[in-house]
Amino acid sequence: MATSFRPLERSDFPRLSEWLATPHVAAWWRHQHDPASVEADFGPIVDGEDTTEGFVVEEDGRAIGLIQRYRLDDEGDWDRTVAVGSAPRPAAGIDYLLGDESRVGQGLGPRVIDAFVDATWEGYPDLVAIVVAVQQANRRSWRALEKAGFRRDWSGILESDDPSDAGPSHVYVRLRALG
Repeated sequence: MATSFRPLERSDFPRLSEWLATPHVAAWWRHQHDPASVEADFGPIVDGEDTTEGFVVEEDGRAIGLIQRYRLDDEGDWDRTVAVGSAPRPAAGIDYLLGDESRVGQGLGPRVIDAFVDATWEGYPDLVAIVVAVQQANRRSWRALEKAGFRRDWSGILESDDPSDAGPSHVYVRLRALG
């Protein structure tokens, strides 16, 4: 099956709202999913007012998830939060979800992450690392990162006000391959 990424659009917000409301996503993203909240959280990304880039993950043309990236040097507070490990800079962060629960647990997550990291290296030749924070209890997510070539760099409690970061976390890093 072919996996691709296309820019997030406002027309995706109803589907994104549904995904954020599903128990397997809501447990980790902890976003409000009503239309006004989705607009407030993702509208600035669509409008280019936020430096985060949002993409819909498609499988054979069917929307199945969301993935986003941001340069850590554009996100000073978050960069300081995830600077607990040894990842070099400049780096980017990514966040992801598979909204279609029927696609969870089938090896799709690692393939999506790996393909998105490759696209990030291609689009941002100056980046040397991708850094991802994930809840320790979210085993599926951190296992997907490991299968996509990330290594665990740090474990503990992050200094963050975001409810999605509450509790023990891991920070994972994937370095750009040399050569």
